[in-house]
Amino acid sequence: MHTRALAVFVLAVVPSFIPSVARTQSAVPPSALKRAALTATARGSCPAVAAPHVPTNDQRRNARDLADRAQQAAIIGDSLSARDQLRQAVRLDPTDPDLAYRLARANETSGAVDDAVKEYCRFIALAPSAPESAEAREKVASLARPTLTEQARRAEVTFRTGIAAYERGQMIEAEAGFNAAISSQPTWADAYYDRALVLLRRGERDAASRDLEQYLRLKPEADDRARVVAQIESLRRGTPSPGGALALGLVIPGGGQFYTGRPVRGTLSLVAAGAALAFGLQQSTKTVTVQQTATDPFGNPYTFSTTRLKTERPNLIPAALAAGAITIGGAIEAFVFANNARRAGSGLSLSVVPTRDALVVRLSLSR
Repeated sequence: MHTRALAVFVLAVVPSFIPSVARTQSAVPPSALKRAALTATARGSCPAVAAPHVPTNDQRRNARDLADRAQQAAIIGDSLSARDQLRQAVRLDPTDPDLAYRLARANETSGAVDDAVKEYCRFIALAPSAPESAEAREKVASLARPTLTEQARRAEVTFRTGIAAYERGQMIEAEAGFNAAISSQPTWADAYYDRALVLLRRGERDAASRDLEQYLRLKPEADDRARVVAQIESLRRGTPSPGGALALGLVIPGGGQFYTGRPVRGTLSLVAAGAALAFGLQQSTKTVTVQQTATDPFGNPYTFSTTRLKTERPNLIPAALAAGAITIGGAIEAFVFANNARRAGSGLSLSVVPTRDALVVRLSLSR
């Protein structure tokens, strides 16, 4: 019964350690390109507002008088006059947040959207904690028109060119496109991320790690931060040695998996081999009948039967074989994993980097 249970246990555990190219994971998991456009982040932000000049007491009084007149004009439906008088009041006293808010509302009512956004932003700068500031921010987010400079437009074009080249498998052209996008927009986090994927495809692990680090610096609240951090750590560890993985796996069950950065598999292998040995070392005691020979008082020999306790380990050999199979299977799997990781990171790469005056050709051999 014990032998059958051990056989079932080994059949359940050993297959997870049999090397398989289809199940082997790369040291750096594949990732999808970032495709967000620059225009996606251009809406809803206020530019820096210069500090206003401090008005005199007379200017403050005149500004309040103009504001009262603007209110009266609005009551009788003269919105244009109301807005003009609020503009004059704001010029006299640019430090009054109430005047800024009222002028923003007047501009919005008259359809002057850009002027309304400007005044809402000025109100937020003057009174960021006012009860109306939340509404003002919502107004800015809904009214502000996305703006994109010509330089940013060119960056988007080259960024899209890089994505298209990557999807066609043209890594040289893809890197050139992302390089141009980064050159035009040095704070574009997604361009660094996508260039890192290109560099990984070409085996340039150090350069890819630097780009991923820059991506996290520019986008510290990225949704995929944990995965990118793990990716960077994997790249820093370098490519494991297949021979080292095999040797360590043969000495210590699961050692090859620990060496290649997969502690869960290593723990499973170690526990499985240890459990098999512990099972084999279990003792069983049974009573056996043995024949013995003795001599009677007259010197005549005779034979008699007796019983005695016998201690043995009936499962030691199959358990040792199971532990050996687990150890050797794990070592071979670690060897295949390390070998595939090394092949994925090796190769001869050629890159053409455009500069202002020429094209720079770079030839690199990664191992």
